[in-house]
Amino acid sequence: MFGTNNYGGGFTQQGGASYRPQQAQQQSAESLSLDDVMQGGAPSAFSKDDPIGTSVEGEIVEIRAEQQTDFTTGEPLYYPNGKPKPQVVIHLQTTMTDPNRIGDSGIRGVYVKGYNIGQLRLACRQAGVGDHPNVGDHLKATFARTQPAKTRGYNDAKIYDYIVTPKKQSDLNAAMNDPQAEQQQYAPQQPQQASYGQPVTIGQPAGLTMQEKQQAAQLQAAGKNVQEIAGLLGKPVDQVVNALGVGSGQEPEF
Repeated sequence: MFGTNNYGGGFTQQGGASYRPQQAQQQSAESLSLDDVMQGGAPSAFSKDDPIGTSVEGEIVEIRAEQQTDFTTGEPLYYPNGKPKPQVVIHLQTTMTDPNRIGDSGIRGVYVKGYNIGQLRLACRQAGVGDHPNVGDHLKATFARTQPAKTRGYNDAKIYDYIVTPKKQSDLNAAMNDPQAEQQQYAPQQPQQASYGQPVTIGQPAGLTMQEKQQAAQLQAAGKNVQEIAGLLGKPVDQVVNALGVGSGQEPEF
């Protein structure tokens, strides 16, 4: 379960997009606990009896592409034209625990195949991360509905919705929701220096939107310094300084 199968050709997805195993971001199996490995790997995030609406979410600790296998025999599966049937295996760090698993790390596997590959790709493009998520991104998967089987005797397909939050935004959300934020004291910073040794002019129009200014203030209350806030927001330090009025004795610009 932890190895990556390397196939010579590209995997053809729904919609004609090509997906190769090496395109997926990978992290070694050390992200799984020893207990997980010794008990056969991380369990699936979803079960066959989950009702519609069931959701699982967490940070991605591993992602890879591999070939689907028969549930009973373990034999690799192929399309009628001979191409391997692909799936994307994603391991999430969740808060789920199973009392029957010794030392359960909370890591769960999400298996994306068939129509759901297109669903995941769409979510990734909407999040601005490309065609697939990356290690460190946050993923929420929801069992949304079923789709009638096209072949008689087959089970209806389970369709999932996905929400991908890039790692940078995940870090920002976590910082702004820090439960210790109200208990931390903020020590005023000295005025920052702009490039070429010129002092920052406080009170000039800042380049932050109102939402970014509010986020900066929340991060400041959480104990982040201006350099950390600038990194999380992706903004120059001097703009953060202007927005917060750091070291000027004046109120922030909002």
